[in-house]
Amino acid sequence: MNQLTTAPDMNLGPLSGRSLTLLRRGARLHDLPLLVVLLAMFGIVSLFHPEYASVSSLQNLATNASYFGTMAFGMVFLLSMREIDLSVGAIYGLSILIAAKIMEQGVNPWAAAALSLIAGIACGAVNGLISNMLRVQTIIVTLGTLSMYSALALILAHDTTVVDLPTRQSFFTSFGIGWAGMPTSVWMAIAVGVCCQVLYRYTKFGYRVRAIGSNPEAARLAGISIARTRLQALMLQGFICALIGTTTLAYIQAADPNTGQGYELSVIAAAIIGGTALSGGAGSIPGAMIGALIISTISTGLVQFGISADWGDFATGGVIVAAVALDTWLKRRRAQVAERAGRSAILSSIRRVPPTTTEPSMTVKKVEDVTP
Repeated sequence: MNQLTTAPDMNLGPLSGRSLTLLRRGARLHDLPLLVVLLAMFGIVSLFHPEYASVSSLQNLATNASYFGTMAFGMVFLLSMREIDLSVGAIYGLSILIAAKIMEQGVNPWAAAALSLIAGIACGAVNGLISNMLRVQTIIVTLGTLSMYSALALILAHDTTVVDLPTRQSFFTSFGIGWAGMPTSVWMAIAVGVCCQVLYRYTKFGYRVRAIGSNPEAARLAGISIARTRLQALMLQGFICALIGTTTLAYIQAADPNTGQGYELSVIAAAIIGGTALSGGAGSIPGAMIGALIISTISTGLVQFGISADWGDFATGGVIVAAVALDTWLKRRRAQVAERAGRSAILSSIRRVPPTTTEPSMTVKKVEDVTP
């Protein structure tokens, strides 16, 4: 875990004071090893293939990572609540298609993009409402809505790519060109990442998310509505998917109904690699983007070595399996440490209790007083 989730007024007993401060300082350094791994991987590939460090290669690397990396920000909130949304790729593709079809009808592109954002939020709300009404995990519900949203995109597009778009409008010229040599999706990922970091770390909503993941029963007793927080997190995820979707549309200037298929694996992997615990309660927004860059580096690096890009998906799946195994081991380890700490605290308390003593002289005196 890379963050310590505690209420401001919580009594931590043996973990209070200087020990807690050291733990928090160590948690802030969690993303540093990930950054070292990313730079090492990039350096190894560039050493054998110098062209990999070219400007165009860096642009492709950052652009590819920005798509699913931005969606990974929303997944951090859900994983921190012990939830998983499998429909992120489908919502991403559906939002692109909805915006394109509306633009095709002559509607202003800015208005079409706004309607697409509303559609993304609605898709997230549907996931949350069904999950709350049926009282089942989000992963079960989104396993079904994944197919529903993907099929809806195919139905709306009639299995064809939408290309008749008003590309000369300000929406495309503003979001399609990019700035400083980088596509708009990269800058959008940075902006969304900053907003999500503030939301996750410094707001009541972010605290509720982490509190639910740390201990759902304790959060419920504290008055936190798990159903409402889950609904809000899923709507946030839908909004982020639609936001990066409309940005993607402005860049590629076309809408393929198959866009986004398989992205859910990369989104989940990026969040997990970035340090978000599957057991809930902790996550890292910057780590999610670093995780996305690591995945993108793996995929593009394999191509540089003449290996099929399909092995990139294999590596991504392997990382998820390894992360699950590591998270399970860490969870057991933390339980053992907590158990030993509890025993030590109890023994220390027993040693500090002074033994009860009797005063023989007073006892004798009392006996003498009653002797005739």
